[in-house]
Amino acid sequence: MTDKPLRQIVSKPSPAELDNWIPYKIERREEWLCRWLSVAGQSFCEPFFTETISKCQAQLPNGSRYASLSSLESLLAAAAQPFAALAPAAFIFHVSRCGSTLLAQLLGLSRQNVVLSEVPLLDQILRLSVSDSGIAPASVEALMSASLRLLARQRNVDEARLFVKLDSWHVAFAPLIRKLYPATPFVLLYRAPDEVMRSHRKRRGMQAVPGLIEPQLFDLSAGDFDAGDADGYLDKVLAYYLSRFMGIAAQDRRALLVDYRLGSMEMVRQVAAHAQFAISDADLASMEARSRFHSKYPDQNFSETPEASAASAVTGQAQAAYLQLEQMRSRQQTT
Repeated sequence: MTDKPLRQIVSKPSPAELDNWIPYKIERREEWLCRWLSVAGQSFCEPFFTETISKCQAQLPNGSRYASLSSLESLLAAAAQPFAALAPAAFIFHVSRCGSTLLAQLLGLSRQNVVLSEVPLLDQILRLSVSDSGIAPASVEALMSASLRLLARQRNVDEARLFVKLDSWHVAFAPLIRKLYPATPFVLLYRAPDEVMRSHRKRRGMQAVPGLIEPQLFDLSAGDFDAGDADGYLDKVLAYYLSRFMGIAAQDRRALLVDYRLGSMEMVRQVAAHAQFAISDADLASMEARSRFHSKYPDQNFSETPEASAASAVTGQAQAAYLQLEQMRSRQQTT
């Protein structure tokens, strides 16, 4: 791969030309194009993949004035080339503010695990189905599997497993992901809705601000919510998330329900058992040490201080779905 526009050089790049390069963004010009990023020497260990991108962008050749661009057809051709890629060991769905970031970081402490945490490219591709009516569902599926294969390229001999932590709204695309990866375990990570609400009141995520994410991904239309009522909107989003989890868990035997209240180390143990791998004693010790610190601020000790409940902003629908999930989880543990 050179630092000139890829689409002007080669339409079917070889594995050697793509060594240490990944697709990281698509953008619309006269047509949809893919932007590529050199990740030479970088591991995927940041809390969010956007941080990995930022770190790589500061280095050459990414800092060159030339953009490394290709057509989407070149992206598909690149993924079709022979190279070693990790198959997903599990997809992690979550309702946000429920320990998913720390879970991903703990899994990533093992040299055998690669963790892709909320990759912007995968989000762009999945949401093409609602943002661009000219993109056929089959094209979205092809781009999703091709992009994930390129991101999952095995970069050293220690790497054995790939975990994909999705964005919270990607539960809307669970059927598509199950179609592409029929045997891959799903992890459904959740938390009591009032606790999630309380966390978002401190600092709201995209899904907690009306309109930032397409409302139809939450089964909402413009008349279903008040744009000025952020808590009311988030309550509907949480009710949707928990209800979708309930439906997935009822129909999919490869889906594992995990409640935040289990604690970070028990979550890791259950995910490892579900994905059928053993955690070494050394990795377990590293995970236990890391679990004592904040997921997003690793230099700060983690502690939860008692705060006022946000239960008054949570409807019975969200709470009822949470309680049903807990009942389903209890049944999972006894079977």
